[in-house]
Amino acid sequence: MTVTTDSSAPLVVVVGATGLQGGSVIRHLIESDKAYRLRGLTRDAAKPVSLKLKEDGVEVVSVNIVVGNEAAVRAAFAGAEVVFGVTNFWEHFDMAREVVDGKLIVDAAKAVGVKLFVWSGLADISKKTGGKYTHLIHADGKAAVTAYARSQLPTADVQAGFYMTNLANLGLGPRKIDDGSYVWDHPTVASPTLVPYIDTAHDYGLFVRYAIENLAFRTGGGTIYTWGELISHAQAAEILARVRGVQVKLQPLSWEQYVEGAKAQGLPQHLIDDLHDFKFTEDFGYLFGNEEDPEQLKIRERLARRPRTFEEFLRAHPDFFAAP
Repeated sequence: MTVTTDSSAPLVVVVGATGLQGGSVIRHLIESDKAYRLRGLTRDAAKPVSLKLKEDGVEVVSVNIVVGNEAAVRAAFAGAEVVFGVTNFWEHFDMAREVVDGKLIVDAAKAVGVKLFVWSGLADISKKTGGKYTHLIHADGKAAVTAYARSQLPTADVQAGFYMTNLANLGLGPRKIDDGSYVWDHPTVASPTLVPYIDTAHDYGLFVRYAIENLAFRTGGGTIYTWGELISHAQAAEILARVRGVQVKLQPLSWEQYVEGAKAQGLPQHLIDDLHDFKFTEDFGYLFGNEEDPEQLKIRERLARRPRTFEEFLRAHPDFFAAP
């Protein structure tokens, strides 16, 4: 469909419209057979991706979602039936700031009377692990916003899985060595834990669209876990080797070795602690067993289409870990 300007169509406001998640949400709502008015929020309405959204019929509004700018955020949300909210911890590495920004989004959504707030949250790792892992602040901050949002208005928590693109970030994935092969040296590479791999830009919006178009979320809220394929990192390495025709060597590190490497890169201690506490996945599973929840499996069956596997992602992005 094309985006409509008909005032009878629901207005969906998307925070972070030019980012991976927000952009995916907009694309999937454009593809829906239902009519929507779409308003995308960004800090720079003049950059090329913003201009492309305008060409697609999206109303693009420039707004900075920060403390002191509450009135502008409320104005940007005005008339919305649904608001999609997201924050970016990795921009500033500050949990307190993320919680404040997230609550600002919630308060603005409530002030304009939205019927559904869709939030890009994550699990409360400190709580879920019984206090064993308390430093995964990029997750716990989002969980704090989720709890606050649910106390204020109907909230669908759509949790992003492990970005396939993150294999190239933060030392999480394989690295090329001089002979053209790859070495994957990380504590989790030998773990059998299944990881919820997702092509975020391509597929995250599928799940948000489901939340928006399923009226049950407007009364009871709920949580949706997103993934394209559940595979271990070792399985991902096998797929990468086969698709690219390269050798991928697994070299498991101890968590102590990983921490020392992070220190050598000059990462701040609170971020090192955050990365270390990914160890929770070995003890509790990445999704704490929710990947087997019948309700989650039903949601996957009802998506507008099937999300991509890791192999499909690699074939769609031939430059990602390209062969020498």
